[in-house]
Amino acid sequence: MGKLTFYFDRNFGTRLPKALAWVKPPVKIEWHQNQRFPQEMPDDEWLEIVGKRGWVVFSHDRKFHSEATEIAAVQQHSVGCFYLPCASDPTWDKLSIFVRVFGRIFEIAERQSPPYVYDVRLNGRIKKVI
Repeated sequence: MGKLTFYFDRNFGTRLPKALAWVKPPVKIEWHQNQRFPQEMPDDEWLEIVGKRGWVVFSHDRKFHSEATEIAAVQQHSVGCFYLPCASDPTWDKLSIFVRVFGRIFEIAERQSPPYVYDVRLNGRIKKVI
């Protein structure tokens, strides 16, 4: 398997993914704005693109398992997704949680075939949603 790509959706902005890319983790880091996707691009459209590329999605928006259009896109385009906590917290807090759970997320992404959705909790637990 080639190097994994972790894709951060538009809800993250640019600070967290840019910080992660700068430290050069053992995965490639991409984000919505870096791909020049329109800010208002519907989720099912970018999910199709990143799914075809085999990228693992990170989001604060917990709707990929609860709204019909997003569920269908995740399943149809074989998307792997992780919800991260701390949507309104400072970038430092988000980075701290991400680094703490990175090894387990990496292992899941390497071993499990998509589609899947996992919820990462503040305490570091990772729970499968789909």
